[in-house]
Amino acid sequence: MKGALTLFVCGLVLASCAGLLPAQEDLGEIQKRSYSFKDAGKDIEYALYVPSSYKKDKPAPLLVLLHGLGSNPQQVIRYQGVTAEAEKRGYIVVAPFGYNERGWYGSQGKGKGRFGVRAGDPENLGELSEKDVLNVLGIVRKELNVNSSRIYLAGHSMGGGGTIHLGAAYSDIWAALVPMSPAYMGSHDILEKIKAPMMVVTGDKDTTVPVQMVRPFARRMKETNSKHVYKEIAGGNHGTTFYRNPKLMTEVFDFLDGYGLQVEEEDALPQEPLRIFTNKSGRKIEARIVSSEGTKVTIARKDGKAFTIALSSLSEADQDYIQTWIAESATEP
Repeated sequence: MKGALTLFVCGLVLASCAGLLPAQEDLGEIQKRSYSFKDAGKDIEYALYVPSSYKKDKPAPLLVLLHGLGSNPQQVIRYQGVTAEAEKRGYIVVAPFGYNERGWYGSQGKGKGRFGVRAGDPENLGELSEKDVLNVLGIVRKELNVNSSRIYLAGHSMGGGGTIHLGAAYSDIWAALVPMSPAYMGSHDILEKIKAPMMVVTGDKDTTVPVQMVRPFARRMKETNSKHVYKEIAGGNHGTTFYRNPKLMTEVFDFLDGYGLQVEEEDALPQEPLRIFTNKSGRKIEARIVSSEGTKVTIARKDGKAFTIALSSLSEADQDYIQTWIAESATEP
């Protein structure tokens, strides 16, 4: 329970943050936020996206998104497809700064990283960078109704290395991980500490984080857990392959949608009751409704594994049940 305890403590020591619960006009928009980071002695920025479908009485999945070296929260949250998929699927997305644009999220130790360091950076830059991610996660979980079983972590380049590091250090938090072109330079033994399914994505023409650096990690990863996925994009580079690739973001969110944690009963948030759903072929599954979007509905089994299916594929009784649920949800405050 290391991660959960850390988040609890972080929540207690947060002094203040700019803004309270998102106003109705903020839903469906990227928000630029900040909070007072006492250990750093200054305000730290983060970016937040809350989908227009968000309701305070219904827990929503959360994606924590980490930027690369020299980048910032406002840039990474604007990667093409990120907020579009979040809006479609009902995800909250938050992008911490990690103290600054070169903190490495603790993946290179508690001190200054080996790359991008500047004069004036604090000696404990890595420690502050890691704490900032946890602080922001704590703020979002305190302000918004986050589904504790569906908290995900993803990042690009330096953020990909941070995803691997934090995915191992706080393994009880994350339902799934997506390091993209990960600039991870530590031991591959870290994979033994990662519990969550992981999707590693890289391009075979990446000259910043060469594929030759990622492939050995991916091989070890597949040996460690059969649920891990490695995607190597032919002709893919370090930049536009990720930030101008909405199709890839659809694949990333499809991967995330497939996984959830089992939460302890005392930590569980209110959920819809389990029900036996039957499709038109007679196949049955015990699950609960998570969300609906247009002609599709997302349901989740007791183990947290989620499925998005066409409403028309279900029995008439199930369709009636879901339509009633949608109608009741629309009238709730």
